[in-house]
Amino acid sequence: MAETGVFYLYRFAEGEAPVRRFLGSYRTHPAGLDHDLHIILKGFPNQDALAAARALFRSLPINAIEVDDSGYDIGAYITAAKMVANPKLLFLNTFSEILADNWLFSFGQALDLPGVGLVGATGSWQSASSGYEAAFFKAVRLLKSMGHTAGLDRNEPAPSRNNIRRLLRKLPRAALYPVRLYEFGRHPNPHIRTNAFMIRRDLFLSLRAVALKKKMEAYKFESGRRSMTKQIMARGLRPVVVDRWGKVYEIPEWRSSSTFWIDLQANLLVADNQTAGYAAGGPKRRKLLKNNAWDSPWSRDAPGPK
Repeated sequence: MAETGVFYLYRFAEGEAPVRRFLGSYRTHPAGLDHDLHIILKGFPNQDALAAARALFRSLPINAIEVDDSGYDIGAYITAAKMVANPKLLFLNTFSEILADNWLFSFGQALDLPGVGLVGATGSWQSASSGYEAAFFKAVRLLKSMGHTAGLDRNEPAPSRNNIRRLLRKLPRAALYPVRLYEFGRHPNPHIRTNAFMIRRDLFLSLRAVALKKKMEAYKFESGRRSMTKQIMARGLRPVVVDRWGKVYEIPEWRSSSTFWIDLQANLLVADNQTAGYAAGGPKRRKLLKNNAWDSPWSRDAPGPK
């Protein structure tokens, strides 16, 4: 048994194309560190489908772990982690694509730094409450404006239909702001994304996770008030990002790491569908994603977290 176990999640519903991309990248880029390769076969309907999946990995020594299609990626990771004994674990989702040599060595070196409890290929300062926050305060401003024109000055016209329509469009999101604020907190909300992350097995299995029956619960485990990152920080350990050159970034440096949703993501170590979506996007799309990941709802030049 190797000290490090690498988990690759092959979800049947996603098809073979992303798996073939992963395999191409895994064969192209040496890991730089001895490891066991565990393939999580998630949601396969029958033995024929499982046999076809195993055939894709026939040239590699693997440990196949079969799980059902519940619990999203995190649920599968937790189930699989209980079934192995490797002290250190690295988790990769179906869309993961390795971009540099010695990728596992870089993760391992970062995890071995004093005080580090979690290493990710990507991190973000995003809070899921930000869009709701912006909608809430815009609705408040519209209401104040409409109240002024309707009641404080008889010479002022009644609220315009345009303002009424704008208000009605914002009200559903605005009404959810207190809920999302409680669940996720405000920006900046630093968290390691739950793909391409490395953690010690005993620490990972000690984390509290909800039932993961809904997508929102998976989001909360990634970036909520009781996220994986926040639970680890509460124990006095640090979350860090590692890039394709092995350089390690602390929370205030994540934005400048050029790994996730900023610049050309030139230092990214492991790509996935989210980083690929940014890379393929036009200028407007990239700007929107950059703002979501790194800026407050009120400023495109917001200072980073302390």
